[in-house]
Amino acid sequence: MHKLLDSKQPNYPLFYRGLWSQTKLRLQDYYKRTLKNPQWLLMFTLGRFRIIQLAAVYLAKRPAIANLESADSMFEDINVDEAVKFLKEDGCYSGFKLPENILHEIIDFTQKNYCYGDAEPNMGFLYTQKQSIETKNKRQFVRGDYFNSSLNCLAIKNITKAQKLLAIARSYFGAEPVVSGTRLWWLFVNKTEYDLNKGAYFFHYDLDDYKCLKVFFYLTDVTLSNGSHVYVRGSHRKKKLKHLLSVFKLRSDQEIIENYGTESLVHISGEAGTGFVEDVNCFHKATPPQQSNRLMLQIQFTLNDYGTNNDFIEPVLLKNGLDS
Repeated sequence: MHKLLDSKQPNYPLFYRGLWSQTKLRLQDYYKRTLKNPQWLLMFTLGRFRIIQLAAVYLAKRPAIANLESADSMFEDINVDEAVKFLKEDGCYSGFKLPENILHEIIDFTQKNYCYGDAEPNMGFLYTQKQSIETKNKRQFVRGDYFNSSLNCLAIKNITKAQKLLAIARSYFGAEPVVSGTRLWWLFVNKTEYDLNKGAYFFHYDLDDYKCLKVFFYLTDVTLSNGSHVYVRGSHRKKKLKHLLSVFKLRSDQEIIENYGTESLVHISGEAGTGFVEDVNCFHKATPPQQSNRLMLQIQFTLNDYGTNNDFIEPVLLKNGLDS
C-alpha cells in the first residue's frame, strides 16, 4: 500500500557522531571496499551519472532470452512488463507477496538462528534473547542482522532464483543480472537517543553498481508508524546536480521535500509477505518502528558483483554475545 509521507517529521541530526567522525568511518569503509575490488571505486565515482550507467549497460553482456513458460510459479501475481514500466517511471513496483509457506519458513529460520546486534559479529543472540543481551551489555541495538542468510536458509536461496524476479531485472537492465547480495534484518523499537544512520533512517540513494534493483519483503506487518519504507518517486531519473556531486548521500526530510516536493514522497506499508522492487538510485529511507519490531528481507540484483554487498562472514568469526 502506498501513502504520501507526512512532512512533519522530527529534525534529527544527520551526523550523530559529528561530521568529521562519520566522514572518517565512511572513508574507512570506502577504503576497504576498494581494496577488495578496485573496480568498485570506479563505479562508485562515476556510476551516479546516467550517461555512465547507459554506457555500462551497453558494454555489459547481452541478456539471454527468458523462457517464462518454464519459469517457477513462486510469484504468479507479478506482471513483468508492468513491473518494468513502474520501475522506469516511478522507481518502484509493489503489489506482490511471498507464498505463505516461504514466509513461514523464513520466520522460523529467524527464530532458531542468531541475529547480530547492529551487525557486530560478536553480538549474536536469538531474537527471544534481545532484552537479556542488551541488559548484559548496557546498550540498546538499533537493528539485528542475520549473516550468511542465503547459505543457511533454503527459502531465501530459492527466492534468489525466482524466474519472475530475474526477468524483471533482466528487462530493466537490458543485460543479464547477477544476484550480488541478500540481507535479512530486524529494525528494533527504540525510545532512547541513538545513531539513526544504523537503521538507514535518513534519505539516501545507493551506489552498489551502475544498475541495481533491490527486492524487499516485509516479514512482519508494517504500518505507517511501524517501520515503513519511503522512496522519492522519480528521483532515480532526475536528481539535483548538487546531490549528484556531493560526497555525502544523506539528506534530511526537509531538504528532500524542498527539492523534490511532498507529493513525490511515498510510504510503502503492508502485511507480512508484502513485496516490492526498487531502483535504489532513488532517494529512500526506512522509518523508525514505533510499536513493534520490523523484520525485512532484501535480494539485490546488479550488473556486476564486487563482493562488497553480501552478508557472508566466516562462521568462526561469529560469537554469542551472551557468552562473552
